[in-house]
Amino acid sequence: MRSTIRVLTVLVIVAIACGDSADPERDGGLGPATSSGSGTTSSPVNGRDVAPTGLPLIDGLPVIDVFAPSESDAGDVPLFRWEAVEGAAEYSLAVRGPDGPLWAWRGTGTQIYFGGLPFERPPGWAGPVMVAGSCWSVLALDRSGHVMAVSELLPVSPAESPGHSCVPGEGGPPGE
Repeated sequence: MRSTIRVLTVLVIVAIACGDSADPERDGGLGPATSSGSGTTSSPVNGRDVAPTGLPLIDGLPVIDVFAPSESDAGDVPLFRWEAVEGAAEYSLAVRGPDGPLWAWRGTGTQIYFGGLPFERPPGWAGPVMVAGSCWSVLALDRSGHVMAVSELLPVSPAESPGHSCVPGEGGPPGE
């Protein structure tokens, strides 16, 4: 029960961080992680840069390195991939669209397709579809359900959609 409450608390943080408020005071004090020292960088995957870093969801925790999906052109059902965290018993991933939560997952793997299948969804299968202007983050949890590391809040959108920001207090594609 306690671990469920902790995960729900972090998912609420994701919802707040992905909001479109222009008020910087509403970001809940979320700022750059003191332990990561990361700025705006990207990670190469298959010879191309993916997912420029955003802001961590929780100050002071180690930052999980993510490998996929890319910020744009991620497709309708992208594969989320991240580096394993030593000592993590499971991971919790949350995806939020511009209009609210889209999908969440919890499991032991370090990759999962949007919608929860461990393989790419075959044509004609039903399931959630990525929308432009979405943001995502993954948490590493220990055996007691305590958050031990968190990824930065990252943008993700389907093919041929404009880039966007997942900075708390900012929302949507450029020009909105």
